[in-house]
Amino acid sequence: MSRVVATALTHSPTAHHDHATPSTLAELKPAQPGVIHLRDGEVVLYRRAGSAYWQVRYKLRTGAWVRESTAQAALENAIPTACELYDEARFRQKLGLAHKGATFTELAQAALQHLRLALDAGRGRVVYSSYISVIERYFLPYFGDKPVETLTATDILQFESWRNRQMQRVPKASTLNTFAAAWGKVLEAGVAKGWISERATIPRLSTRGEKSTPRPAFSKDEVDHCNDPLISCSGVMFSTEIAHEYRDGRRDQALDGASEVSSGS
Repeated sequence: MSRVVATALTHSPTAHHDHATPSTLAELKPAQPGVIHLRDGEVVLYRRAGSAYWQVRYKLRTGAWVRESTAQAALENAIPTACELYDEARFRQKLGLAHKGATFTELAQAALQHLRLALDAGRGRVVYSSYISVIERYFLPYFGDKPVETLTATDILQFESWRNRQMQRVPKASTLNTFAAAWGKVLEAGVAKGWISERATIPRLSTRGEKSTPRPAFSKDEVDHCNDPLISCSGVMFSTEIAHEYRDGRRDQALDGASEVSSGS
């Protein structure tokens, strides 16, 4: 009888289940936590719904929080990546730089968006159209995805030589002023986005060029034309402010920069 009972217990479903349980538990992986705090809470790893990658939120010296993707799906890789991003941002801030570097394309696109929004809202100056042309036709094709903070005086000189070849002339001072102002708009956009520091030593464009040669007098038709609130020259519309410059005898200064940029030759 005891042999029958022993045999029944050995082959019972309960006995089989108890024997398999340890192996099954060993194969199970522990659930990963949804949020992980590192560096005394100043680095936070988390996962967004629908994303395969871990995201990181870290605190800057200013107290502001920055969000980025670690581009890592595995937690063991996401943790060191998050810490590296935090350390780099803190180190850059210590040097007086923005927490994250940016390419020229990123800055240029931000500047273009700002200029176009200002024009659409009626707040932008008419010369903004010339700035947009300079950025799209000259700055973006030449500088592309080059990191802005790595630009040197040599880079600027080489660009200016390339630009002059593209235009097939040495630009006049008024045109160079337009280029320099457009360059400033790009850098301003970078500062506003927090991509470059206001203290960053990024070279500026030269404004030294051939002065415009003023005309000695205007014809009657030109005078009548300039009395209009808006005037159109070389396909470029100008505001009343520039029309005043035109009437005051500063015709070339008002027109040369826009016409040279517009023609590109």
